[in-house]
Amino acid sequence: MNFSDYIYVDDYCFSKFDEIKENMEKRKKIITDPFFVIILNEYTSKLEFCDWMFLLQRHYKNNPPLIVGLAKDYDSAEELTCHMIENCLIKVGNLDYIAYLASLPEIEEGCELPKMLKISGGKMYA
Repeated sequence: MNFSDYIYVDDYCFSKFDEIKENMEKRKKIITDPFFVIILNEYTSKLEFCDWMFLLQRHYKNNPPLIVGLAKDYDSAEELTCHMIENCLIKVGNLDYIAYLASLPEIEEGCELPKMLKISGGKMYA
């Protein structure tokens, strides 16, 4: 799996991030709790969210999408996606998510962020 350096997460995924990430990287088919992933579609440069089991398809094994968010359920995934859209418009002025993700280390005032994790060198920082 291909994780962004900065990942939006809800409270549930924040508390179980290491376990979720490990299971996703091993492509385990069974995780005790279902969850959704928010991905950046490489062809359309748009955010999409889906059940993580969707990523177990053969196509995604060789072409992993960029995962930018994790949520416990559909409503949380929708809420995190809305936060990303609002913050992208505030920070970049358009819906260029690639530029937005590149600018995350320098987030300005006015952007409201849910919990976000920074992944660096295999370590997680809140």
